Amino acid sequence: MATPTREGLPEVVGTICAAHAEMLDARLPGLLAGLYLHGSIGFDGEFHGGSDIDFVAVTSRRPTDDDIEVLRDVHAEIGRRWAEPDYDGFYVLEADLAGSPDVVPDVPGVLHQWFDVGTHADVKHITWRELRDHGITMRGKDVRDVTIWSDDAALHASTLENLETYWRSQLEAMEHHPREASLPHATEWGALGASRLVHLLVTGRPTSKSGAGRWALRTYPHHREILEEGLRVREHPDAPSSYAADPGRRRRDLIAFMTEVIADGVSRTSSGPTGHPGPST
Repeated sequence: MATPTREGLPEVVGTICAAHAEMLDARLPGLLAGLYLHGSIGFDGEFHGGSDIDFVAVTSRRPTDDDIEVLRDVHAEIGRRWAEPDYDGFYVLEADLAGSPDVVPDVPGVLHQWFDVGTHADVKHITWRELRDHGITMRGKDVRDVTIWSDDAALHASTLENLETYWRSQLEAMEHHPREASLPHATEWGALGASRLVHLLVTGRPTSKSGAGRWALRTYPHHREILEEGLRVREHPDAPSSYAADPGRRRRDLIAFMTEVIADGVSRTSSGPTGHPGPST
C-alpha cells in the first residue's frame, strides 16, 4: 500500500491540519515543530465519511500549563468549526518518538473533541509503527527523517494485550447492550477493528480498516456477510444492507465473528509473529 503525499489528501484533511498549524503559529509561536498523520489514511489515502484524522504534533518544548490552556482553546475552536471528522491526536517531543511509547510522560491530547492531559489512547506501539512506515508529513521535517523507535516483539505484545483486554471487554459489553451492538456503525467498528489487530498479529504488518476487512474476507470466508456489511458501512454507507430487515441478526453475526477472530488471534500468535525480526528503528 502506498503512502499518499500531503497534496494527495482529501481537501478537508488538508484544511483542518493547516488551520491547526496556523492557530498554533499565531497563538504559540515556535511551539509546533512538526505535524504528522497516521492511521488508515496512510494506507493509499484511505479516508471515508466516518473516518477520523489522527495526528501527532511534535513540539519544540514540553507545553507549559499556560500553553496547555491555549491548546485547549485551539482544539475547542477546531471542534466548533468542524464537527466532523474528529481530529484526534497528541503532543510529544521528537525525542519521545525515538524511544518506546511506554515511557512517554503524560502529554496533552484530544480524542473525540475531548482535550485532556494524560495517557492518550494513541500513545502506543502501533502509532509509532504507523508513523515510521506510513506517516504523512504535514509540517516540519519529513517523517522519514525522524528517528522513530519500533520493536516487533513489543508491538506484538502490546497488540495481543489490547486484543485480550480491551477488545474482549468490548465484546462482553456488546452482549449486554444489544441495541447499540445492532447499529450499523458497530459492525464497521467491531468487525474491521478486531480484524485489524489480528491481521497485525498474524502477518506482522499494520493495515487500514478496509485492508483488514478484505484480509478477513479471505481468512474467514464463512463470515462473509458480516464482513461485507462492515465494509459497506465504512465505504458505501448509502448502499442497501442485507441486514436492514433484521438488525438483531447483524448483532448476532457480529458477536459470532468477533468471538472467533479474537480467539483465533490469541491462539495463533501466542508465541509471537513469525518471520519478523526484533528491534528496528
